[in-house]
Amino acid sequence: MSEVECEYCGELFKEQGLGTHQRFCGGAEEEDGQDDPTHTDLEETVLERDNRACRRCNVQDDLVVHRIDSAQSDNLRYLATLCVRCDGEIEGLHPRTKRTKIGEIR
Repeated sequence: MSEVECEYCGELFKEQGLGTHQRFCGGAEEEDGQDDPTHTDLEETVLERDNRACRRCNVQDDLVVHRIDSAQSDNLRYLATLCVRCDGEIEGLHPRTKRTKIGEIR
């Protein structure tokens, strides 16, 4: 694993998982309101839209709503239900790379 500089905050971090294209550290989404309680209704809408299953592997346990592009956090097209494992695999990747790994969201 190599260390790279986060394009969001400038901190050095070690690439993880499918990190060959990883450009952002895990703090990038946390800084952008990831834990904001106003997202609760929106996250519920995303979970219902995705039938409470991971969009990558269809697992129905340990689900999170992943923000594909934190700049678009209120746009349903940029939110996807993922299991914790799949979320960890794509965390920090560029938004376009994430969309290809998750699939088209309607």
